[in-house]
Amino acid sequence: MNNLPEDCIAKILSSTTPRDVCRSSAVSRCFKSAADSDHVWNHFLPCEFPEGFRAPEGLPTKKHLFFSLVHCPLLLHDSLLSFSLERSTGNKCYMMAPRDLNITWGHDQRYWQWISLPDSRFKELAALKMVWWLEITGKINITLLSDDTLYAAYLVFKWNLDPYGFRQPVEASLFLAGTEHDLVQPSMVSLMQNPGSEQGQRAELRSDGWYEVELGQFFKRRGDMGEIEMSLKETKRPFEKKGLIVHGIEIRPVLP
Repeated sequence: MNNLPEDCIAKILSSTTPRDVCRSSAVSRCFKSAADSDHVWNHFLPCEFPEGFRAPEGLPTKKHLFFSLVHCPLLLHDSLLSFSLERSTGNKCYMMAPRDLNITWGHDQRYWQWISLPDSRFKELAALKMVWWLEITGKINITLLSDDTLYAAYLVFKWNLDPYGFRQPVEASLFLAGTEHDLVQPSMVSLMQNPGSEQGQRAELRSDGWYEVELGQFFKRRGDMGEIEMSLKETKRPFEKKGLIVHGIEIRPVLP
């Protein structure tokens, strides 16, 4: 393999994965040179970037751009949407800011307030003061996503010092916008790691200190059109809920 021309090695590496390319750079100087080439890393960058995308300045190679998008999500659409790449595949990931979500009574200061936290990628977060009727909905255009990829949507959140009313599971759903509501089958999820009920999927703590709970999965095929709608709600039990801080809804590929 070391006797192959560097451009042939680069072509072979471009048909693998970012992880394989990084590992191959330790084989020899020739492999390292090929593994660092723009030809290889262009293959892992999206063919189309979302509207409003501008590459960060000061990145000398496509490899630098790739890992910048993996580790440092870019804010788009008036800072209401973050864009990044999944490290092992290069597939597109997004997170919708709370201001880009439809939060029932979200603009009523009696029920919700808008705050800032230093560990958030968005300027404003939605902090629940108190509601009986909880409903959070987001929509994303499916054409923004990578083709032939299984995606999942997650509510990303944390708690204030005095959460209340979330020990029972709540409803989560994900469906193509326009689907008749009678055909939507919600699942039950638990926002707390130690809920009062064993029913439903539980939230998990992320490496960044936030919690996430899956709202559902969908497969993005080439040519798919329309919007994916995701929601989390609890509207059937007449008791108050408070203490939830919403970071956003994240859509990212499901890893094997």
